[in-house]
Amino acid sequence: MDHEVDSKTPGLSAEEEREIDENQPPRAAVLHETLRMQGDHELERSVAALWWSALAAGLTMGLSLMAMGLLNSRLEGIPGSHVISSLGYSAGFLAVILARQQLFTENTITAVLPVMSKLNLANIGRLLRLWGVVLTGNLVGTLTVAYVMLNLPIFDTSTDKAFLEIGHKVMENDMAQMFSKGIVSGWMISTMVWMIASMENAKIAIIVLITYLMALG
Repeated sequence: MDHEVDSKTPGLSAEEEREIDENQPPRAAVLHETLRMQGDHELERSVAALWWSALAAGLTMGLSLMAMGLLNSRLEGIPGSHVISSLGYSAGFLAVILARQQLFTENTITAVLPVMSKLNLANIGRLLRLWGVVLTGNLVGTLTVAYVMLNLPIFDTSTDKAFLEIGHKVMENDMAQMFSKGIVSGWMISTMVWMIASMENAKIAIIVLITYLMALG
């Protein structure tokens, strides 16, 4: 105790010491409990609440395709344009996370933590219910927005072509590549969620950094 007192910078007021304590990064145990409580809250939500939030997230993720397609079409023929257009991938994630909508890939850690903390059939059932509803809602939302973007006269021909090229590029991966990239992407999303809980003030920068790296890969 005496050593702790001696190691403090002399001349600090009580208010300054309190400000220093408040600016300390949270301990790992605190982060774990914060995410566990968030996950437990998500597991307790009703099916209807999960469904509409997941559907909204699926629709909102269309912003990623829209931004990438628009950037690709406007930067066509420019060397290294992929490096710039990949930034568009962050648009959907920014909107979904800031709006607190239900995205399946974001539930890889928050929903699992309370289940792993208290592993039983009831919690496993709650987790499977959450995943099933959220995944279905996301897929319906993304299919809807993809259909609207390609079949309604919203964008010019070059942008519609860019949308298709983006989709074809993803589907060129074989099953092993998709599975491997899915593991890496899941790990990156989990890392992003953990980082956001640790540095809430840098949330936007964290989301852009992680999702941009995913798009480049």
